[in-house]
Amino acid sequence: EILAKIESRRRDRKESRRRQKDEDDGIDVEIIELFEEGEDSAEEDDELLTEDGSQYEAFDHSNENEIEPSWRDSIKRIMVRILWMIVAVAAIVYVFYNDELLEESEVDEDVVSKPKEPYSYKGYKDGRIPDDDVAQYRGGIVDGEAFGISSDETEDDKSDQPQDEPDNGVHEHTGISQIDSLWEQLDGYSEMVKPYDPDRELPVFWHVPKSGGTTLQDLMMHCIGLVGANEIGGSYAADTGSLKVVHLENGNRYVNVDMSNEVGIAHAKDFGFGQSGLANVVMTPRFDEAASVFDDYHKGRCFTLLRHPIKRAISLFYYLKDATWEHTYSEVYKNMTIEEFAVSKYAEDNWMVRFLTNEMSGNVYERHIGLAKEILESKCLIGILEELKPSFKRFNEYFGWNTKDFGGPVKMTDRGTCVGRVISHPDNAHSHPNHEEGGEVWNLLMQKNQYDMILYDHALHLFHDVQSELVTR
Repeated sequence: EILAKIESRRRDRKESRRRQKDEDDGIDVEIIELFEEGEDSAEEDDELLTEDGSQYEAFDHSNENEIEPSWRDSIKRIMVRILWMIVAVAAIVYVFYNDELLEESEVDEDVVSKPKEPYSYKGYKDGRIPDDDVAQYRGGIVDGEAFGISSDETEDDKSDQPQDEPDNGVHEHTGISQIDSLWEQLDGYSEMVKPYDPDRELPVFWHVPKSGGTTLQDLMMHCIGLVGANEIGGSYAADTGSLKVVHLENGNRYVNVDMSNEVGIAHAKDFGFGQSGLANVVMTPRFDEAASVFDDYHKGRCFTLLRHPIKRAISLFYYLKDATWEHTYSEVYKNMTIEEFAVSKYAEDNWMVRFLTNEMSGNVYERHIGLAKEILESKCLIGILEELKPSFKRFNEYFGWNTKDFGGPVKMTDRGTCVGRVISHPDNAHSHPNHEEGGEVWNLLMQKNQYDMILYDHALHLFHDVQSELVTR
């Protein structure tokens, strides 16, 4: 419509000027039309005007003021047309280009970025991990002392750098002293990519509290008849003398070392426990420190039994509330509700991630969960408490216990009956109220154990998808 109006006005002006033709005898009509259409430059127009000198001289300059404005109007009309064409082209490009971007983004969202379920495990719908700069994870559990965790906060670790991925069991140096020293310390454990060698390797059970460790101890030391090394043997440890196997009244046997604490591990190392060949299995919560008793030839082979972190935290609270016989018992739990416990400094704070990465105090960041995943996958055979029977079966077959008579209190022909009895009536089991997933208690504990939840999810993946063929291999 705008272009039609402009064209109409142009024709009206043209007709008006043609009526003045008689007065403008000295002006060539063709030159005027060239001015109106704006098809040629002013320089070309001047050349046309100067081609006939007589006509130019005869030109009546009295009408010059009328022609000059007409020339300027033509230029303006041309510029307006050009401007509108630019705007129209820009609009077309904008519309079609954005449509293509929208299609690409829709494809990427559907094909690549599939939404992931939060680590809710049914009810909890806010399992997001806070950013490093706002994460306020404190070290500490059970008044900061039980299980060897200190509640003292330290300055945040500033070295948040990416880690090199392991290559065929070899962990490259990262340039981060904490990580590199940790891998060097864990060198006492064999890599899971290598087959188990019973002549050079000693199974080491990483004992996570309230995750079925006591039950597994009964299965290994009593039903299978393994000679163990844990806190029980520490009762018979001596500063002088040699290492020896202690026989208990129930027939279970232990080496006289305590592998549950730093002092006991140092004592075992000094006495050459890792090279002694006296024990068939080690049980310790000190995953990294226990590796120090081994050398380049004699290695440890880690295995563990993991439990859902929130269920484990709930179980631990009710156990500590009643377990007056434990050294970890404290009157502080006597009148405390679990809601109070969940928001207190006594509640667990990503215990598994901290112990695996040796980050017992200060904040825990996403780099720690990445490191914990790598350690768990490369160093440990995984079992799941919620799937105790298949887990123990895997341990039994992987380490070859099912084909060997260790001379324990139970005959090989009676092992099946013993295992069934222990699993049906687990030792140290403690009944307590249930708390639904998604409830207040569940969500409060989830906020403090989100990294452990991620690690547990990874452990489930390892148990079901990665390590299921290890026994066959």
